[in-house]
Amino acid sequence: MLSRLFLGVVSGFLLTAVSFAGELQTSDSELSFEMFSQRVLVHYPKLKAAHSDVDMALAQQMRSKAGFWPSLDLSAGYQVSNDPVNVFGMLLSQNRFTSSDFDLKRLNEPNRHQDVSAGVHVELPLFDAMQTIGRVRSARENLKASKAEEAFTKMEALLIAQDAYLNALTLDKLASIINEVQKNSDEDLQKAKDLKDKGMIFGADYYSARVIYGDFTRMKNEIARQRMAMTTLLNILMGESLDKVWTLTDKIKETEAPLQDQQKLMEIAFINRPDLSSLKARIQASGFELSREKSSLLPSLSAFGDAANDKDRIKESGGNNYTVGVKVDLPLFDPSRAGRIKEAQARKEQLEHNVQILKDSIEQDIAQEVARYDTFRDNMAVLKGMTDDAKEAVSLVVPLYSEGRKTIADLLEVRRTYLQSAQEHNKALMGISLSEARLLFLTGQLNEDEVKKLSQGLGV
Repeated sequence: MLSRLFLGVVSGFLLTAVSFAGELQTSDSELSFEMFSQRVLVHYPKLKAAHSDVDMALAQQMRSKAGFWPSLDLSAGYQVSNDPVNVFGMLLSQNRFTSSDFDLKRLNEPNRHQDVSAGVHVELPLFDAMQTIGRVRSARENLKASKAEEAFTKMEALLIAQDAYLNALTLDKLASIINEVQKNSDEDLQKAKDLKDKGMIFGADYYSARVIYGDFTRMKNEIARQRMAMTTLLNILMGESLDKVWTLTDKIKETEAPLQDQQKLMEIAFINRPDLSSLKARIQASGFELSREKSSLLPSLSAFGDAANDKDRIKESGGNNYTVGVKVDLPLFDPSRAGRIKEAQARKEQLEHNVQILKDSIEQDIAQEVARYDTFRDNMAVLKGMTDDAKEAVSLVVPLYSEGRKTIADLLEVRRTYLQSAQEHNKALMGISLSEARLLFLTGQLNEDEVKKLSQGLGV
């Protein structure tokens, strides 16, 4: 899962980097890891989307509580009619009905009459078959889930920032090493060419050395392109211009790596992982939705009231009328109820299965990461010793080459061994730092405070 997390970002920026032409522009902008991680958090689009999800969940919670409140509507209207029933009703509503209005001719063929009305309608839910309380409880759990997902996305952004910055630091260090090795080899190879031309050394030794030197050039070109691509990635993560160049101010230093208790890490992860908390909250919400669907068979009870003023002309006082009452609605036959219950039950069961799937994935990821961490930890002293030994071997071979007791090929081969050892050692330094960050991520403990501790471990 973790490899896919970073590879997904790398794949995205590589598509952009492939079409990127020209050299990066020169810049003296300094970039510490703390500054970089903060800029990533500000720009990271997935984190912005997760924050919008929280806002939507808050809005849904507000909307769910609306069922507790009465509804109030104001209405106004104007109508003209000569329909006997309408005219009769208008006269009564306007308090303008007289005994002469009982005349049969006026009853059957009334004159045109108008009505100007204004009124208020109030409806108060007293019991809605547990629908509102169910929606409120479900919205509350969905809000918890959205906040947990936002926290998980923030952890993801911090891990990606850690990964990118450590890779950039390592590439800078490797570039420095290969430049030093190639510079020293340049001088020695030129002297060897002069000696070959004078017939003082064998051509086979010289051309063998050139093959090794070509390997140095290949490594240098590969690292240079990787650094350009990594600079592009840093800028993408921060939302900066793709060709902006940074001077990284932190450095990776070797620190003591503590032992990791795999079982304890898994227990911590089951407590702290935001994505696991999110799923559990979704299960609670789906449970409330299931109960709500089952309760839809119950009757609903509401109170209502209407107050109206009807008049023939606006300046008249007219008639003031009101109606209050209580109504009960009982669903006798709801053909979709069984299907809704079945769907809600299946959704809840699916989420429960997803919890177990996630737990299995967490255990697997932690086991793999602990193994990777322990491997780095076990090999750190070995790789450092190899690098120190290779460096010492170079210093010993140089005078032997000057005395003619070693060939130019021997010298460059020893330098290549040093270069390879130094590369592996620096990659291991990066690997164990990143592995520590990944374990914090996998256990749900990677936050801004932990990032500051990690950045202090990098050294300045």
